[in-house]
Amino acid sequence: MLNHRVPSSPVKHVLGSGVGYGDLPLLDDKWVFHAIRGFESARVLGLPKELVITDAAVLVRTVNYPVAEARDKRFGFIPHCLSSRYFDWSMACESSGLHYISAEWDVERVLREISRCEVVLCEAMHGAIVADALRVPWVPVACYDFISEFKWRDWLSTVDLSYQPSIVTSLYDVERNLPTTSRAKNVFKRALKHAGIWSENWSPAPKARTGDRELEAAMSDLLVATARQPFLSADNISENHVHRYLKVLEDIKLLKA
Repeated sequence: MLNHRVPSSPVKHVLGSGVGYGDLPLLDDKWVFHAIRGFESARVLGLPKELVITDAAVLVRTVNYPVAEARDKRFGFIPHCLSSRYFDWSMACESSGLHYISAEWDVERVLREISRCEVVLCEAMHGAIVADALRVPWVPVACYDFISEFKWRDWLSTVDLSYQPSIVTSLYDVERNLPTTSRAKNVFKRALKHAGIWSENWSPAPKARTGDRELEAAMSDLLVATARQPFLSADNISENHVHRYLKVLEDIKLLKA
């Protein structure tokens, strides 16, 4: 991810990344760009559009990965990694018949579980990128407002698609894995904020656990998303991206020789 947190001292070789969360990086002669994720990143960084290929995760097409024997799951759901920490979406999926896939699982497991699905609902952008590379149709969804529309638009600019997410009701149960003392502190923080005794300098008070009404609404939203026409880039686009990346990698090898 290209932002202000990237260290300034070493030389950075960029191969398929793009602008993400945070401020823009300060570019100097220690940055070497071989390929970049999308046209939006090229625009804000002032880079030539000829450097744009797509997200480098498309190279998953070039490796052997675990493949399911059959697509035995109608719909999968891949939330953003932060969303999984906000709420137990696996439980929510189980109650609605969706196949839950965690972005935090091992790579091999994620690839296999995606290959089991006929369609994948993706809040995680890389879930959609990998599904698209594996030729599994996908539908974009957004469960929380921290999802970066810029990153989605950046990638989608390279596959001739637009970002049209289905909005899903946000769910919260952040404290489920916290010790008792931490949960008690959060309850106290929320009480102070509710009473108007609060300072913006304090650490945020986590939202209280959402109830059954919100859970039912979120599940309804996800089921509505399953009725949409799924997305999938054209075969020749994905193949061309892989071909261009392999050429770039060969050029990098020559530079090192």
